[in-house]
Parts: sequence; structure tokens; C-alpha cells
Amino acid sequence: MTVSSLSTSSITADTLQNAKTVAVPTLPGLLLYCMAIAGQSYFNTLADQGGRFVFLWACVGMVTVFVGCFWSADMYRKLLPEAGTGPVTRDAIRLFLANLAVYSLFGLIGFLLMLFFMLLAGSLIGASGFDPSEASPGQDAVWQSISALSASGGAVVLYVLLFVAAASLAWLGLRLILFGVATVAERHVTIFRSWPWTSRHVARIALLWLFLQVLPWLVLTLVASALMHAAGMSTIFSFYGDTGSPPSEWLAAIIMAAATLVSAPFYWLGHGLAVALYQRLSPNRVDADTTFG
Repeated sequence: MTVSSLSTSSITADTLQNAKTVAVPTLPGLLLYCMAIAGQSYFNTLADQGGRFVFLWACVGMVTVFVGCFWSADMYRKLLPEAGTGPVTRDAIRLFLANLAVYSLFGLIGFLLMLFFMLLAGSLIGASGFDPSEASPGQDAVWQSISALSASGGAVVLYVLLFVAAASLAWLGLRLILFGVATVAERHVTIFRSWPWTSRHVARIALLWLFLQVLPWLVLTLVASALMHAAGMSTIFSFYGDTGSPPSEWLAAIIMAAATLVSAPFYWLGHGLAVALYQRLSPNRVDADTTFG
């Protein structure tokens, strides 16, 4: 591996080329994912009614994740000859299991962090001398608690720890950025085995992630939000004007599918970046000429 192959310009160029490569050939998977998102949006509305709809919502959510993994596996296979020529469904199942494991890990960490910060905030508010039971009911109590926390200096401690926690989660995500592409390329579930591959490259990966993932995500999210706002759905633009009458369940589902379609370049770039990094950092990469199905 040469130094130039690890340069950000080289990786960026390969990422853009990879994104162009998968854009058109994987359109069927993208359209299927848009349909799944539309179904998820429709059942989100029904889930508000409770009862059996909550179970249906959960089932549709799992189907949506699997369809996303199917599209993801298809993109990886288009870019990685060593992934073989076997059924893409097999790779999608492996990728689905790997994603569930990683989602569960981050969910557990997020839950524990939430408990920690709730207890910490309560302790800091108590140390400030403010008694929430004596505050006005409703949202006023929350703002009074925040004011007391800020006045005592405890807010600084809380914000610093929140920043450290967010940075730690981002660091963990960057260290595991190759688990998906490795799972497809090596044809078995790969999560923490990809951990050492990124150990000395976190800063470079973070820079690439900011410019090739975070920035496109922000731009595309604003475009998709503007589309949803124009259709009467509540978005970030709702703070600056009335959204009008909300759309029906079916129309909202179609709009969500369209918003997902608008966001497609984000996914193309994400998979292109993962493949570009995998081809440079994986010590286990198989020669495509010796790989069979």
C-alpha cells in the first residue's frame, strides 16, 4: 500500500467514481427501498392508534431495514468482484444480522448514556439549590431548572460531558465503518474483526466522513425537508411558516418515498466511501480471480 493510495484526494476520487458506478445499476433496489419507506410511513400513522397496529408497525420496520440491507448488499456487490456471484439475498441476510447487532450495540450505549445524564442532571440541579417541586407546573419548571443549572455552573459540566459522549459515539462509529462492506466482501458476518483495520486512520476517515457524508446529508436533508414542507408535512421549515393542512396517510407515504429518492446520493457516496476504504485497509481482501460464487 502506497502513501498516495491513502491520501484523501485519492480516496475521494475513488468514492465519487464508486458512487457513479452503482447509481444506475442498483436503481431497482433503490425503488424497492423507497416503497418500503412509504409503507413504513403509512404504518407510522396507523401506529398512533395503538393496539395491533403497533405490532404491524414493528414488523414493517424490520422489513424496511431488510430491504435497505438488500439494496446495500447489491451496491457492495457491484463494486466488489470478490463478493462472488451467489444470490444477493444471502448477502442481504448476513448484512441484516450485522446491522441489527450494531444497532443494538448503539441502542444499548445510548440507553445507558441517557440514564447517566438524567441522573447527572438531577444531581447537578439539586446541588444548585433549586427545588423543582417548588417551580411552576409545565414547561416553566424545565426552564427554571435550566436557569438554575446555568447559574450554578453545572451546565458547563453537563455540556462538556455531552460533547465527550457524542464524540465517543462518533469515534466508535468510525472505527466500525467497515463492518458492512467486510460482511459482504468476505461473505460472513464481520463486526469487531474490522476494528483494528481503522485504528491508525480515524482522523483521515473522520475528515472524509464529514465532507462525503455529513455535508451531503445536510444538503439533501434540507432539500427533502423543503419538499415535505411544501406538501404540508412538519419539518424544520415549519418553524418559519405555517405548513397548512397535513396530507393524507397515502400522500404522506408517497412524499416520504420521494424524499428518500432525493437522498439517494448520500447512500451512493456512503457505500462508495466504505468500498474505497476497505480496498485500502483490509488485510484479508481476497483476490477476485481466485474467488468463486
